[in-house]
Amino acid sequence: MAFDMSRFGTSRWVKTHPNGVYTHGSTEPVLSVLDVRGFELRELFLIGINDSCGTLIFPHESRAENAAAALEPAFDTRVSLFGNRDGHDLWAATYTRRALDGTTLSPFVTDLTLKDGTVLIRDGRWVR
Repeated sequence: MAFDMSRFGTSRWVKTHPNGVYTHGSTEPVLSVLDVRGFELRELFLIGINDSCGTLIFPHESRAENAAAALEPAFDTRVSLFGNRDGHDLWAATYTRRALDGTTLSPFVTDLTLKDGTVLIRDGRWVR
């Protein structure tokens, strides 16, 4: 028997949707992409850090792999074992939005200049 995803819906900060979908944080961009690309929105927990990055948690590795494939190439994705909860493995598809040129932008630090004037990050991209 698979892990009951409703266990994620016990916090007041988590929003409950139909079909066992639970979300926390910024969710609209990634849920829209998944829906448009035909990924069935069921049995998942989405932790949306901001509009550009987050993690989707699934009770099965195959669902995590399929979600990652549905998000490519608009998002850079990585699938990994999220952890074990109540004897069940949970799988994560971590995503970060890509720019139109295919580079992955930093979703947190968009510009970083040292005191000596050296620019390290401009518009979310590392400057070489």
